[in-house]
Amino acid sequence: MHRRTLNRRLEGRDCTFQELVDEVRFEIARQLLENTHMSMSQIAATFDYSDASAFTRAFRRWPGIAPTAWRSRSSALESTHAPLTTSPLNVMLSGLFLKSSLF
Repeated sequence: MHRRTLNRRLEGRDCTFQELVDEVRFEIARQLLENTHMSMSQIAATFDYSDASAFTRAFRRWPGIAPTAWRSRSSALESTHAPLTTSPLNVMLSGLFLKSSLF
């Protein structure tokens, strides 16, 4: 699907392409923080950020807290989020939106 076509379809749902990208990135980052022991540097590299501080700034935009605080909170409390599924949409989105340099 062409990016312009996707943008038109998203407009009808009050959602921008960038909002969709951010939502997918946040979901993947959240899963990595909650379900792995990866360092912030490793997670930053997964998303193709230059360093952990760049990832921290980006992550903080989504839930309003630092990724280390998110990880601490989620390890202290049982996670109430469902795991990321392997639906065709999630597989496509995770492959398309993982690298920050793409957008």
